[in-house]
Amino acid sequence: MYCPIRDIDIKGEIVLKSSKRLLAVILAVMITLSAVTAAAVSVSAAAGDKVYCRASFVPNCYMWKKNTEENNHSWPGVAMTKVSGEKDIYVYTVPDNNFDMIIFNGGGGQTGDMSYPGGNKLYDYAAGTWSDYSVDPVPVISVSKEGGSFKDSVDVTITVTDAVTAYYTIDGGAPQPFSGSVTVTLGAYIAEGASVRLDISATNSYGTAVKSFTYKKRTSVSADGDGSTSPAIAGNYATNPNSGYGARKTITVDGSKSDWDSSMLIAQGVANDDPRVYAHWSMHEIAIDDYAMYAAWDNNNLYLMYEMCNVQDVVAPGEDFPMTQGNLWIYNLPVFLYIYTGNGNITHNNTAGGTLWDTGTTIDAYSDFVIAFSTNASNGPFIYTANDDGQLEPDVLVKRGAETGINIKWGNGKTLSGKLMGLPKAGTDNRRKAGDAVDAALTDFYTIRHNPKLDMFYEISIPLKNLGISASEIESNGIGVMKVSTFGTSGMDCLPYDLSMSDNAAKPYSKDSSTSAEKEDQDHITVPMARVGAALSNNPVTPTAPTIQPTTPPVQPTTPYAEPTEPSEDTPLSPPDDTGSSILGDTDGDGKVTVLDATFIQKHLATIAIPFEISTTVCDVDSDGKITVVDATYIQKWLATLPAPEGIGQPIG
Repeated sequence: MYCPIRDIDIKGEIVLKSSKRLLAVILAVMITLSAVTAAAVSVSAAAGDKVYCRASFVPNCYMWKKNTEENNHSWPGVAMTKVSGEKDIYVYTVPDNNFDMIIFNGGGGQTGDMSYPGGNKLYDYAAGTWSDYSVDPVPVISVSKEGGSFKDSVDVTITVTDAVTAYYTIDGGAPQPFSGSVTVTLGAYIAEGASVRLDISATNSYGTAVKSFTYKKRTSVSADGDGSTSPAIAGNYATNPNSGYGARKTITVDGSKSDWDSSMLIAQGVANDDPRVYAHWSMHEIAIDDYAMYAAWDNNNLYLMYEMCNVQDVVAPGEDFPMTQGNLWIYNLPVFLYIYTGNGNITHNNTAGGTLWDTGTTIDAYSDFVIAFSTNASNGPFIYTANDDGQLEPDVLVKRGAETGINIKWGNGKTLSGKLMGLPKAGTDNRRKAGDAVDAALTDFYTIRHNPKLDMFYEISIPLKNLGISASEIESNGIGVMKVSTFGTSGMDCLPYDLSMSDNAAKPYSKDSSTSAEKEDQDHITVPMARVGAALSNNPVTPTAPTIQPTTPPVQPTTPYAEPTEPSEDTPLSPPDDTGSSILGDTDGDGKVTVLDATFIQKHLATIAIPFEISTTVCDVDSDGKITVVDATYIQKWLATLPAPEGIGQPIG
């Protein structure tokens, strides 16, 4: 049986979890571990017990009731939290009172099955031994913003607990005593590009805790709009439909949609538009099919929920693998959340020498944070930000693992809207063209016997302090969000949707001709982000609403599938007879260069019908002898007054 995992080339190990117990046995045999000294007598955990692990990585804690399937979390368990003030010690608080077995895992290995030794015990991962752990209350220091960049000034709230005395200093100045909490304003009078340092110390009879944070005043960036270079796709897709920007609400991230409602919708996709459906030979692949994204926030967190679907049971039931192994939390596939708060250094997701995690994905819309994690949460989460040059630095993270404070849960079930709209045909039996779902009449898959248990969703909470924003800033200024799903080496779908996700879908993958080239192509996303909290205050992105299409029965093929023929790149395309355009970049011949000209090129490349033929002479703005997505990108850059080839907008010849 074909297994797509062999093609995935990503940062991190890929684990197929067919059975957590079988996996534990296999890994125990394959990995040579240090000798483990477990407690001689098994005891049952009490709710609230704390168990500790010393490790050079963020360990997971997996607990269960012996001889049962009761556990604290699905494999590989729960990521432990770093103990404040400790270099390499992590803690897990037991949620229930019946677990008597425990495993620690991560860092490429795992322990054997161990009896739970009781509360306040420390397991040394390297030595394989248990010991008592002192829980004397050394002071704990926390701040509302842990370093990073700011615009004009930044307010930082310092909080200490279990402290007898506490002091802070600014740039080594005179110590300022305080107790409990205090808010300080930093950076109001320093120059752009300069930094300010905040040092904090807190002492009690058990010792002294110290922390230091650096904040940098960013250089002013003049940015009209959000940096996107083409309008949001409308039709059946939607960005901030019905002027919806999410809602202020506390969400319990628990793998349930019960806290979410339709008012929180910020981006709408279409079912069955993932790249594999456009290549009639690749339906044996796993579906990476984004459907809808929702947002909420409160004083502490930004919450996102996105839905994904797998309609294999309707469109290609003969290919069993995408149904039996379709849940993406089995796989280690990268996911990226681009966030634009407007408070940090902006980036177009460019990195020195490549793209983040080598995915080949770039984005025109501004972002100052990128959150990266894998679909099974075994890799990440990580929070990246841009340096002063607007580049991401993969080796320099804002936060990683448990330090991010990010919580991710997932589940199966019907969409929040109760509908799953898409085209009920696929490459195995019907001709599909990239972008064909934009204006098509759609069908609700739930009305044609699709099993909603194949559909997935993810819930995510992101601490606002780790994004350097507050709830009031979200509500007054708004933030931008875009989600990109990958197959390890390239973008496969995104919310809001961009046509680049399927522009090479019908071409074969270089490593396996039975799958799609979308797994390895370069994806340049030009559409705006979805907004959360509020629209842009300057040059706002106009919200789009999906076109309501009538439900139609699935279309059955009447003729055998035939691979479409494409004109040779050496064959010039005839210009439209009625335009007479002689302006470089004026695709539609209306006498001026606009964003529509770039859109027409993108539609032409995606084999979406346009009302005229386009001219190579007019559209080949980079003079490489052919029309490509690069030409559309250059037109968009020229409109945004970014560097582009000379002559765009000028008469030809």
